Amino acid sequence: MKIAYIAPQAIPSQAANSVHMMKMAQAMAENGHDITLFAARGSNDSSEDIFNYYGVKQNFKLQLQPRRPGKMGLIAYGFRNAADARAMKAELVFSRCLMSGWACAIANLPVLYEMHDSPDTLNKIASSIFRRLIQHKNFRGIVVISQALKNHMSEIHKIPAEKIIVAHDGADPLPPAQGAPFEKTPGSFHAGYTGHLYSGRGIEIIAGMAKNIPDATFHIVGGTPDDLAHWKNELKSLKNFIFYGHAPPSRVPDFLQNFDVLLAPYQKKVAVAGNTGDTSAWMSPLKIFEYMATGKPMICSDMPVLREILKNDENALLRPPESITDWTKALKFLRDNPKDAARIGKTAQDDFLSHHTWKKRAEAIFNALSER
Repeated sequence: MKIAYIAPQAIPSQAANSVHMMKMAQAMAENGHDITLFAARGSNDSSEDIFNYYGVKQNFKLQLQPRRPGKMGLIAYGFRNAADARAMKAELVFSRCLMSGWACAIANLPVLYEMHDSPDTLNKIASSIFRRLIQHKNFRGIVVISQALKNHMSEIHKIPAEKIIVAHDGADPLPPAQGAPFEKTPGSFHAGYTGHLYSGRGIEIIAGMAKNIPDATFHIVGGTPDDLAHWKNELKSLKNFIFYGHAPPSRVPDFLQNFDVLLAPYQKKVAVAGNTGDTSAWMSPLKIFEYMATGKPMICSDMPVLREILKNDENALLRPPESITDWTKALKFLRDNPKDAARIGKTAQDDFLSHHTWKKRAEAIFNALSER
C-alpha cells in the first residue's frame, strides 16, 4: 500500500514522538508498504544524517518542508501535506498531525489518525477539527496507545469502539553494542535511566536510591540543557550520580546494554514535551519497550496503564511511584539475587520479541484496519 505518513513536528528533534515516527515509518516499510514520511524540517542535516541519527534503515522516503510558526503556519503545513499526499496518489494517509489529517480527509483521501492523549487536551478550534475528522466519510479509524485511552474515548467521547485500534508503543530489537560508553570495574553495580527529565519522570526517586546505596552507580542519559543544569545543581553532592545529557537514539542501546538494572520511576502526574500536561492515565512509554528489549531487569512504577504491559515479578518489579524505600529494596533485591534478575529480564525480552517490536505494531494496526 502507498502510504503518506505525516508527522506533527520537526525531524530531527529530541522529542520522543520523532523517534516514534521514524521507527514506525521503518516498520511499515518492513511490512511491505511504500512509505513517505512528511515532517517539518528540523535542521539542515541531510536525509542520510537523519536516518543515522535515529538508527533506522533508509527503506522509506523522507520529505521535509519548512513550517512557519503560529496557527497560519500550521494550517499551511496541513494543506501542503494534503496536496503532496494527493500528488503521490496515496492509498492511505496515516497522520499524527490533526490539521494534516483533516486537510487530507477533505481532499478525498482515506485517513487513519493516531492520538496519544485525550481529546480533552485539545483547544476549542482543535476539538472542532477533531470532531469533523472522526465524522468524515474518509475517516478510517483512530490509533491509540493504550486500552485505557480507548476506554476513555469510547465511554467519555462516544467514539465507536470499532473505530479505535489499540497499539501500544514499541522498540526495535537491539543492534550489537558498538562499545561501552562508560567503564565498569569488577564487582560494580550500575543502574540506568534513559529519557527526558520532565516533571513526573521520577529523578527524585533515583536520587533517593543513590543516597541509600552509595556503592552503586546511577546513570542518567537524556534531558534538555535547562533540565540538566537544574538537576546537576540539585544533586551535585552525589558522587555516584552521572549525567550524560542527550544521546542520539542510535547510541542509546549502547548505554542500555551496559546497565545492570533499568529504572522507570514515573510519578502520579507525568509531563510531556514542553514540561506540560499529564499523560499518566494513558501513556505507553517508548522507554518501557526499549528496556524490555535488553533482557535486563527493570524496576517500574506500579500504575494501572503500565500493567497493560508489565506484570510484577514476571517481566518487571513494580513499585509504588513515590516510595524511595520500596525502590531501594527492589534494587538491592535485583543486585543480590542475580538469578531472579536474569529471569525477570529474560521474560521481559521474550514478551517484547513476541508482541512489542515496531514491526509487529505496524502489522497489528494494518491487520485491524483490514478486518473492518
